[in-house]
Amino acid sequence: MTRFPDPRRSAAVVVGVGEYTDLPRLPAVAGNRAGLTKALADPAVLGLPAERCHVVADPPTSAAMVDPVIRAACEAPDTLIVYYAGHGFVDHRGELFLTLPDSQTARRHTAVPYDWLRQAILENSRAQRRIMILDCCYSGRALEGMAPATSALPAAAGVNGTYLLTSAAENVQALSPKDEECTAFTGELLRVLGEGVPDGQAFLTLDTVYERVRGALKASGKPEPQVQDRGRIGNLPFVHNRQGAGGSSPDPPPRWRPSRRLSAAAAVVLALAVAAPLAHRWLDRTDPGACSQHASLLGFSDRLDKQVSGLSSLAMNGSSRALAVSDRTKGKEAARLYELSLDPPEVPGETRLVDSTALRLDKDESSGSEQLDPEALVLEEGGKTVLVASEQGASVSRFDRESGRRLDTFEVPKGSRADDGSGEEHGFESMALSKDGTSLYVATKGSTRDGAGDNRPRVRFLVYKGSPGGRYSVEGDFYYHTSTGTKLTDLTTTDSGDLLALERGYSKDKGYQVRVHRLPLDGTRNSGNASGRAPAGKPAGGFGKRNWMFSLHRCPDKGAPTPKKGPNPLALNVEGMALGAKLKMGDHKRRQLLYLVSDDTTPAKKNSTRLYTIALDL
Repeated sequence: MTRFPDPRRSAAVVVGVGEYTDLPRLPAVAGNRAGLTKALADPAVLGLPAERCHVVADPPTSAAMVDPVIRAACEAPDTLIVYYAGHGFVDHRGELFLTLPDSQTARRHTAVPYDWLRQAILENSRAQRRIMILDCCYSGRALEGMAPATSALPAAAGVNGTYLLTSAAENVQALSPKDEECTAFTGELLRVLGEGVPDGQAFLTLDTVYERVRGALKASGKPEPQVQDRGRIGNLPFVHNRQGAGGSSPDPPPRWRPSRRLSAAAAVVLALAVAAPLAHRWLDRTDPGACSQHASLLGFSDRLDKQVSGLSSLAMNGSSRALAVSDRTKGKEAARLYELSLDPPEVPGETRLVDSTALRLDKDESSGSEQLDPEALVLEEGGKTVLVASEQGASVSRFDRESGRRLDTFEVPKGSRADDGSGEEHGFESMALSKDGTSLYVATKGSTRDGAGDNRPRVRFLVYKGSPGGRYSVEGDFYYHTSTGTKLTDLTTTDSGDLLALERGYSKDKGYQVRVHRLPLDGTRNSGNASGRAPAGKPAGGFGKRNWMFSLHRCPDKGAPTPKKGPNPLALNVEGMALGAKLKMGDHKRRQLLYLVSDDTTPAKKNSTRLYTIALDL
C-alpha cells in the first residue's frame, strides 16, 4: 500500500468542543474545526468530498459524538481520519475522558471515555489506514503520578493500521492562547498542511507532518506532540505537498522508523486502548435506513407537495390518520386544519389528503384572522377538539374540528407575549400534551436571554395544568438549550411521559440540520417565575439532561430529490413531528413509528411538503 489515499473512499470526522457550561470555554476550537475541515477538503491537500467530512460541533451527548465516527468508519474502506479538540481529563484509574459541553471533571459520567471512541472504530472500520488526532488539554494536577502508565503502552498495539497523533499539552493556556485563532497544536498542524514542506517530494507522509509540527512547537517552547504508529503507515503518502514537485506518489523508504517513546501524557492517551465492554447499542451496518443506533428511516413521500402548503405541526388521530395544521401563507388566507391518511402507516408513499377545515377565531368571521398563525397542534381526548398554539400574538386556543371555530383561549403570561416590549421573539412554536391530558407544554419560538445566567440560545417552556376538555392555566416554566445553530420547531410526548424535541437549523454550507432529542421530565427544574420574564441574574430552571436520538440529515437519502443543493437532499425545512403506533413485526419490531413533515414555504423554491417515516427505539 504505497499510493495516495483515495478521497472518494475515505472519510473524516472533525469533533470540536469549545462551548462549555462548567469548564472554561475554548473559543479557538471553532477555528480548529473550520481550519481542518477546509484543509481536508482542499484538492491541493487531500481533496476529501464535503459529504465525507463530518463536522461535529459541541456534541451534547456521547451518542452525538460517537455516532458520526461509526458512520464514517462504515463508509471509508481506504482512509479514516478522526480528530477531537476540547478539554480532556484523566480519572483516578488513568482513563482519559473526552468532554462534552456540560461535562464536569468531578463527574466523569458527564464525559465520554476515549475507549468508546476507540471501540467504535475497531468494531466498525475496515479502513486500511486509520488516523486519530487528539488535541486535548490537561492540567498539571491530572498528570501527577501518571509516569507508570507507560507500562500499558503495549495494549495500544491492538489497533493495527492506526496512526495516533496526540498533543501532550500541560494546561489549557498552552493549548489555546487567547489571542490565537486556533489552539497551538492544531494551528501548527494546519500551517504545515497549508504551506507544505520545501523538500521536493510531491506528497507529505504522516511522519513528515509530525516532525515538522513537533519541531516548530519545540522551538517556540510549547508542549511537544507525541506519536505512535501501528502498521507502518507513518511513512506512506498522506497529503499533497504544496511546495513539492509534481508527479506520482513516492515510494516509501524500505525501513520502518520505530515509534518515539511517549511522554507520560501521551501514554495516558494510548493506554486507553485496553478493551472495555460498551454500554452503547451500536449502529447496525446491515440496516439500509439506519440513521443512528436509535432510529432508521423507513421512507419518505412527496405526494402531498403542492396539495397542501405551509404545514407546521402534526398530531396522530388513531394509528393510520394524522392531523396537520398550516400557518397563514398568503395575506389573510385562513390557516387550515388537514386530515391525512397514512394507511398503511409504515409506507409513506401511500399518504393522501382526506379533508381540510379553515380555522376561524370568531363565529362571524369569514376569513382567517391576522392574529392566528398556527405553529403547534395537539388533538384532545375524544378527537372532537384540537389545541392550537399561534406564533403571531402568542396565543393558545381550543378549536372545534368539524367547524373550525374557536371555542376557548387560555391566558398567556405577559412576559411571554409578543407585545411585552422586550423585542424578543416570544411567539409560540411548539406544544405537547401529556398522555393523561393534565399537562400542556408550550414553547416559545426564539431564544431568550434574560435570567439565564449565560448567553446560550434557549427557549422558554410554559407548563399549563388542567383537565381534558377543560380549562388550562400556567403553573410553571423552564428553559431548554437548543443545539448551536438550531431552533426548537415541534414537541411530542412519549408513552413514558418524556418529551421528544425537534430541532432544525440551516446554513449555506451544511444545508438543513434536523435533530430529534429525548427530554426526560424527571430532572426538570422550574424557574419559579411563571407570571413573566425571570428577573436579570436569576438562575433559570431547565432540563436536567437530554438524549440525542438521531439526525435526519445523517440518514441515508434513499434517492431523495431536492430543489436545492445540499450535503443530504433528504433533509428539508422540517416543522412537524408526531409519534405513531409500535411496529409488531419485521426488522424493526417493537420500535415506534415517528412521522416528520416539512414546510414548503420558507422559501418555496428550496423546499417541498415532504412526509418522513422513522422507526424509533424508545
